[in-house]
Amino acid sequence: MTDIVSSPEWEKLAAAVSSGGAPGALLAVISENMAASFRDMYARIVLCHSGTGEDGCPSCSSWTNEGHPDMLIAGDGSGPPGVADCIALQAVMSLRPFSAGGRLGVIPFADAISLPAANSLLKTAEEPPEGGHLLFIAEEDNLIPTIRSRVWTVNFRSGETTDEAAPPKNSAEWAAWIEKTRKQSLDELAPEAGAWARHLGVLGEWRASAAVRNVIYISQKRHMPVSMVQDALMAILREGVPIGQIFGDLW
Repeated sequence: MTDIVSSPEWEKLAAAVSSGGAPGALLAVISENMAASFRDMYARIVLCHSGTGEDGCPSCSSWTNEGHPDMLIAGDGSGPPGVADCIALQAVMSLRPFSAGGRLGVIPFADAISLPAANSLLKTAEEPPEGGHLLFIAEEDNLIPTIRSRVWTVNFRSGETTDEAAPPKNSAEWAAWIEKTRKQSLDELAPEAGAWARHLGVLGEWRASAAVRNVIYISQKRHMPVSMVQDALMAILREGVPIGQIFGDLW
């Protein structure tokens, strides 16, 4: 637990939560023996009304030895949840929280869940209920790309964040990226764009981060050509064009 608290990953995450910038969906890559400790630490700050986890608010006062009424774990916690477990979790997350501002849904052993179970979580990972958050816990950073592109990742096993991939900075870098990705599929492009979104989130550029995530979501949902996705990302990140102006009625 001490190693977690003193890590730069935790410091960035705690700072984001305390400033009101808790990610809607988080993947924590961490060893199994530390997973429960991290889960509870993260739940304390996310569910706390001030984001500190120790201010004596109604949410902080609701903790017992059995956990917190607004921390919801998919399945029985002994293995990866199935489709029915994930659907049940999402249904309960949408209900009014007991004492926190929202609810935290926890998906343990996320690197071992089935493809149907993972797919059932896509919409909630993209757009959690108001005040809600998802926490994916895994020993390996190998979630399916469509989930991976929707989460902010902290990796406690490697000792360094996996979210340092920045978007292109100038015309030459944009041109090189367009050439590199023009023959890719959406599923191949999405993880890199997701990394940009997470990088922007670390920098506190939440509006741009959310816009990139939404470009990924809309493009996959509508099966858009990669060229359109390239244009949209360039317009948002290079020109500052609002996402609503780009997608119109789709947005």
